[in-house]
Amino acid sequence: MIQNRHRAQQNRLVRLIVANWALGWGVGFICASAILLSNLAGLRDLMMSSQLMLQGLALLYGGFGMTFGGVVAATAVMLLPTDEESWEGGGGTRAPILLPAYALAKVRAARA
Repeated sequence: MIQNRHRAQQNRLVRLIVANWALGWGVGFICASAILLSNLAGLRDLMMSSQLMLQGLALLYGGFGMTFGGVVAATAVMLLPTDEESWEGGGGTRAPILLPAYALAKVRAARA
């Protein structure tokens, strides 16, 4: 029973990461296409006249896809709820919070 619940939670997390990574790839492709369509800094003209056009396009779209995909997936993972009431996962006990110990000190008389 516990293993099935743990496996279901892992599957949900994997689906969350993969779905957000794909969403980020889509956003990255849209941004790369917008750069090419707007001919920012003459990039489209430079790329279309090059003999290595396909490699350049693969690097542009791959770079944007990996960057945006990673950012969106990492943001989705970081925004997961972490309070204990809504989290059904296992785990240990909380670590104790160490506070500073204050000591009283004598006040010296002012020097003249």
